Amino acid sequence: MVSTNHGSADAESGPIAVGHFQFISMQAPDEARDKIAKRLARSHAVKQALENKRKLQQESGNNFRVTTSRDKPRRLVGKRRPGTLAASLFSLFAGTLDPFQTLAVDSSRLQTLIGDYKARQAPEPVFSVAEELAFQNFRSVFRTGLVDPALLNAVMLSLAFAASGGSIVNLDRECLGYQGQAISYIRERMSSLDEATSASTIGAILLLAGVEARLGMTSQVQLHMGAVQMLLEICRAKGIYLTGGIKRAIFWQDLNSSLLAGSSRIVDHTTFAELQWKRDPFAPFFFRLPPGFQTRSHLLTKEFIEVLEDIHALQCIRDVPGAARCDVMLMENINNHTASMQSRLVGLRNLSPVMECCRLAAYLCSVMLCCTTWCALVIPSHISSQLLRELQMADNDSLWDEHPDLLLWLLYIGGAFAPAGTIRSGYIVLLRSNNASRFGDFYRSWPELLEILKRFIWSEKAFLSQVKALWEETMTV
Repeated sequence: MVSTNHGSADAESGPIAVGHFQFISMQAPDEARDKIAKRLARSHAVKQALENKRKLQQESGNNFRVTTSRDKPRRLVGKRRPGTLAASLFSLFAGTLDPFQTLAVDSSRLQTLIGDYKARQAPEPVFSVAEELAFQNFRSVFRTGLVDPALLNAVMLSLAFAASGGSIVNLDRECLGYQGQAISYIRERMSSLDEATSASTIGAILLLAGVEARLGMTSQVQLHMGAVQMLLEICRAKGIYLTGGIKRAIFWQDLNSSLLAGSSRIVDHTTFAELQWKRDPFAPFFFRLPPGFQTRSHLLTKEFIEVLEDIHALQCIRDVPGAARCDVMLMENINNHTASMQSRLVGLRNLSPVMECCRLAAYLCSVMLCCTTWCALVIPSHISSQLLRELQMADNDSLWDEHPDLLLWLLYIGGAFAPAGTIRSGYIVLLRSNNASRFGDFYRSWPELLEILKRFIWSEKAFLSQVKALWEETMTV
């Protein structure tokens, strides 16, 4: 498109782009003008074609090469190709890579945080950036891009906090800035019913509560989860629709917060229809009590026995060769299965010290059987620490003398997933002291130990390498 500009004395001036058209402003004789116009038109056509191609590639993700550890086995673990990072970022943005810096935060900082392994776990369980959990990714939960400033700042807080180490001393100026912005936007939204009851606002509150739970800030967690409960009640009363993804996020953040900070729960596994689960009637042989617990069923309540049977079923599903991890319906069903078990385990009360140890170990097993993507950095280490304290307090209980194999299983399950340092060392101390007393010369060889462990909750895929590493540490003098 050509326009004659009588306000310029130059033979040629720069092009001015407007939308998909390019206005070329000039003043020159007809022949020269035609040559200039043709040259600029060709240049513009080439640029426009390249831009359209880039846009199509960005929308499809084909401008990035996504690789996994299986694609190049020799590639160093932890060395990330740019394509993998960009693909994760593409997933988080739900198709918007923000080339024009339109986000309310620094998108280059967001990209850096997404490339950090610890940070990528942070938004979970509100949403996940893991490919196999596509049913709970950002888009499926919020049905939008990162356009809500409250949610975006809460995401940045969660990522930055996890990347910095996830402790109170690491709550630096950057984290506090995101936290302050998120809270400010949330307060503004709470004045409007339409905006307050949106998935984005609820998600922002959940992410704030997640950081507070990791810091053990019980009162703050309860304040924010109480706000979520109020919004849920409004949605129920007004008939406001919430996605299954945000309901799942509410359930898991509520459950995890109760574990980490001791906050009161606002929902359970029966609250949302999307999380309802029941046993598969076509696989009744999966739902049975492992032999090690069968001989001690008199020590267990009916509710505890049912949960242990359900964990055994999950173990069987986990060990099925070639289980389809990318099957959305299967993953949702497994998630609901896990939600039911873990919610009921948290609800068990008034247990003896020995049974409390079994409850914690059972919870840890249920996490490691299928929730490693969501919980690998926080929940297992926390449960393992709790279990160690219970085992240390019950170390002199005479009941262990009658059930040394149960104690052995508890020590190895708890210690295998304990963080390096004081907690793991505590398990090794208990194992060595019991080797010299209750266990004697039994269970000292790896085959003997393995036979005992298989009598309880056990999965070679999920447990073997970690447990064997702990056994080798314990046997090393």
